[in-house]
Amino acid sequence: MRGLFVEARAEEEQQMIPSTHHPLSLRWLYTKHHACRFEWMRAKIPSLGKENLSIIELGCNDARSLTYVPVSVTRYLGFDAGWQSGWKDGTPFGFEAARTCLLNDPAVEVRKSTSPRDIESLDEQFDLALVMETFEYLEPASLDSYVAAIARRVRPDGCLLSTMPNEKGLPLLVKALGSKISGVPRSQYTARQFCDAVLGRMDRVPRAPRGRKGFDYALIVRLLERHFPFVRLESVGLVNLPLRLSTNIGIVASRVPVPARAEIPPSSAAA
Repeated sequence: MRGLFVEARAEEEQQMIPSTHHPLSLRWLYTKHHACRFEWMRAKIPSLGKENLSIIELGCNDARSLTYVPVSVTRYLGFDAGWQSGWKDGTPFGFEAARTCLLNDPAVEVRKSTSPRDIESLDEQFDLALVMETFEYLEPASLDSYVAAIARRVRPDGCLLSTMPNEKGLPLLVKALGSKISGVPRSQYTARQFCDAVLGRMDRVPRAPRGRKGFDYALIVRLLERHFPFVRLESVGLVNLPLRLSTNIGIVASRVPVPARAEIPPSSAAA
């Protein structure tokens, strides 16, 4: 099953960007960029100080996040709308890959979902909640409900980890240039809307019903702060840049402080 799961991941990544003969392969660059969110997540988990975890994930897609968790997973529950999902040449991709390849794992469950009510109806809590590049694809009117629902599913000593795009300022300009070079389509802006977004005037950029256009990570921060007293923002990307220059943003939200890095026991540090 593990091999099929990895094969499905590779198949999906190949569909995300057109092939190129440029010596600096854009496919390689895109794949590395895409993996940054999961590498960031893997680096954060040891800070929780837990040897095993129960995890709930919103927007699980193919559940590839599981392959980046550096500790034992006792329970995993993933939710996804399954929009980018199916089969190609006999190989499942997207949500179908998670449902097919992890079918016989008793610790893993994935559910198709398009409403925050599916999370609200749960009667269990988890050590870790994951929302990886998903908030921007939820209907803006439902964001408050989704954040409240997922926050209630996090144990008092648990944590929420989330990544999302930085769709304003210089990062947006860089992404637009990358889109032109690579041929990978992005959200469509008018000239005025694009200028407003680059200048950070997000109140002047109409929000797309789903997707990146007009998405402002600052809104997610405000919503999370209603439920978590500790909310920390970090840069996520191929290069560790100041937050305002980072193409993606990572958020660590919790009810008790979570160290930025895993604490090393004194005996280990001395060794």
